[in-house]
Amino acid sequence: MPKLEFKRKSDLSREEVSEKLIALGHALARGREVALESGDDSIEIVVSDRVRWELEIEVDGNETEIEIEISWSDDPSEESETEAEAEPTTPPAKPARRGRPRKNTVG
Repeated sequence: MPKLEFKRKSDLSREEVSEKLIALGHALARGREVALESGDDSIEIVVSDRVRWELEIEVDGNETEIEIEISWSDDPSEESETEAEAEPTTPPAKPARRGRPRKNTVG
């Protein structure tokens, strides 16, 4: 099968991002077929019952980046091989970032 890449970037509100993540979560929970949309573009994919999950959080000065990667193989024989080769997960040595103190306003 030829390679297919669907990549879109946009500036959204925190609420809009949460709605997209919740919709994706509900679609994954309902079944194997997941429809993803970005603007006028959309794509429907079939998700395996077992997936690899990768979470990366990077803090660099005032810039914070969260990457969530979900991947799988459509070939069940490759899934068992990939599980055997999976990297061991280790907790971070220290928290990525402390919360910022909030200003209390008295009015």
